[in-house]
Amino acid sequence: MLENVKYLIGAAGPSGFGSAEIHVIHDSQHHFFAKFQYGWTRAGRKEDWLKLLLSRICLEESYFSSVFSKLSPVGAAENYDGDISKVNHFGAEQAFLLSVLSEILNERVADIVVSNHFALSILQIMRNAVGIVDFFAMGKTGLPTGISNVDVLGCSLTILRDIRACGGTEGSKKDISGDVVDMLASSGLVELLISLLREFEPPAILKKTVRLSENQEASSTPSKSCSYKGFRRDVVVIVGNCAYCRKHIQDKIREQDGILLLLQQCVTDEDNPFLREWGIWSVRNILEGNRENKQVVASLELQGSVDVPEIAQLGLRVEVDPQTRHVKLVNV
Repeated sequence: MLENVKYLIGAAGPSGFGSAEIHVIHDSQHHFFAKFQYGWTRAGRKEDWLKLLLSRICLEESYFSSVFSKLSPVGAAENYDGDISKVNHFGAEQAFLLSVLSEILNERVADIVVSNHFALSILQIMRNAVGIVDFFAMGKTGLPTGISNVDVLGCSLTILRDIRACGGTEGSKKDISGDVVDMLASSGLVELLISLLREFEPPAILKKTVRLSENQEASSTPSKSCSYKGFRRDVVVIVGNCAYCRKHIQDKIREQDGILLLLQQCVTDEDNPFLREWGIWSVRNILEGNRENKQVVASLELQGSVDVPEIAQLGLRVEVDPQTRHVKLVNV
């Protein structure tokens, strides 16, 4: 085990998060704590030994929550005592740590083993971040945003996304209760993600179409928006990954009235690159091998058509065939 060892990260932090100095100390109670101390960012390669160290103590062993809570902003760390559920504000050092762990998962997705402790801790961090982030302020950039609470939320989502693709899990080797995805689902991950999508305003193109169909003016009432570019896409990806070859999760999504909600994500959105592609992937996973879910989709009826200005400018109009109920474009 490590004892009173000081490590210096001389390379630039991932994705612009900055360089840092990390002190990792193993105390008599077998708890790790770390303190990142930001310095000048300078060019250089990321140290492999650092990633191996963090992979071992955070992803594979059970020290992540202790390390993460100790990185809380000054004056707050002593109040958490390793209990992530108590964290009500995140700092830049915590966002940096999650960004490194996310990068490790992405690079070693085929062979890394993720502990159940780590997966549940990330889910709790995401829950906390959802309650902290100001979703009424539209995010203007992708990650990193420079806003610690938003960056922690985004990194926790990307980690949850990659956990599904990991080559191994603690559950598959040590724990007979099931794999980490089922554990996360039983802990409320799917319900949380579906409720998030439901609370947010629909994708811009869908919102515009609904407004036109109902002859509405743009609402002055504020609604929740994506806190960073790609947020909606990341949520959709995780739902689709969880549903892959898991009928009980597919059923859970249907029971949460999430099928139509996921269908509404199959559109292009400039604030969420590849949302349409990931939306189609997720719907495919929700329907595969699930007769009940397919029946839900089959029972949907086309209510009518809406002519949007972009189509009208091309000299076309949208019509619905009264016999087949299929949509077609006709010349004006």
